[in-house]
Amino acid sequence: MLLREFFAKHDIGPCRIVAAVSGGADSTALLLALADLRGDGFEVVAAHVNHHLRGADSDADEAFVRELCASHDIELHVADVTLAGTGNIEAAAREIRYARLSEIRDATQAMYVATAHQKSDQAETILMRLVTGSGIAGLRGIHPLRDDGFVRPLLDVTRGEIEAFLAERGITPRHDRSNDDPRFLRNRIRALLREIGGIDNLAAIAAQAQQLWPIVESAIDAVEDVETTDDATRFRSWPDDPWLRQALLHRHIRRLDPASRDVSATDLARLATESKRVSVTKTLELEGNVLRRRQTPIDEFEIDFTDAAFIPQLNVTMKIGQPTTDNRQHFQLPEDATQRFTVRNRRTGDRFQPLGLASPKKLKDFLIDRKIAAALRDAIPLLIWNGEIVWVAGVEISERFKVTSPPRGIILEVWLE
Repeated sequence: MLLREFFAKHDIGPCRIVAAVSGGADSTALLLALADLRGDGFEVVAAHVNHHLRGADSDADEAFVRELCASHDIELHVADVTLAGTGNIEAAAREIRYARLSEIRDATQAMYVATAHQKSDQAETILMRLVTGSGIAGLRGIHPLRDDGFVRPLLDVTRGEIEAFLAERGITPRHDRSNDDPRFLRNRIRALLREIGGIDNLAAIAAQAQQLWPIVESAIDAVEDVETTDDATRFRSWPDDPWLRQALLHRHIRRLDPASRDVSATDLARLATESKRVSVTKTLELEGNVLRRRQTPIDEFEIDFTDAAFIPQLNVTMKIGQPTTDNRQHFQLPEDATQRFTVRNRRTGDRFQPLGLASPKKLKDFLIDRKIAAALRDAIPLLIWNGEIVWVAGVEISERFKVTSPPRGIILEVWLE
């Protein structure tokens, strides 16, 4: 599976590594290949994140991973998370998944988190970025080794090699049916690549772009003239070359908003010539020669309701009803509960009991743990019942109100629209 070559190439010696395992073919192969390296001094810990987006299928994925780890004597940590049924569920799931994996790495004192991206994923990423208007930076694709300690040891391994590896061991992995849903661009790209081929050539573009990027970085370094703080960049001067101007701006967009994935080459060309104040990402704005995080305060709000509440400060509505879909947040109340709720934003002293914890903790500490930017925390609606936080919208349900099996009360769902 080429893992020894990967670790040697990137000068990674024997250490403890967290393997992110969904139960699919790629991550199952990754876990088993890492387990094979235990004789070389590597330690492997498995991590599974259950988003509960596919109902019983999600629980079956978790059960498969538990059995796989038990049969290979691998320590497993499971993160149980939930998501709001609004906005880009795929992006939200990725953000929370990476946060939870980082927490497991820290808790187990591991050095890296390994994810199972392989050569086909790299090719799909390159083609997607070409379609959606990425610049040269985006053509680097998936990075084999990230600054935050995430590694991708299978990037040079093909899907066929992974399937053969699992077949030799007599293992049938789980299949996520959402990967067949043509509503998602990546799934359409995947189907197109199966039809036309070109995976090796597209992956080679990423490798070449990564090799050449240090030269590009040197050119940007030579023209960079900025003053920086944690919340802003002031460009004291701009390079004359339009591309360098855009590349410099992009560098500082990523510095201030590392999670930004929605700035295309077309956006950069437009932004680099703007003089009035404009939005850059959800959290950044550009005004003249200053790029900064938005500091618009959110007024306190508190609204009592039974089934729906419009929040004018956020221009969204929170709704509660009988469960109709697995893609919305479900919660449980006592059988004789009065269904009167409050939606509000956070207050000093708020406490929240995250999933899996035996007792509440400060809401502020919870939001910090989940990597929620300070500028966004006051804009998160909180569902309150009987004085307790039931749901931190878009982030997590409370342990106190999770749906049990079998249920022990009234099951409801909540969502934003």
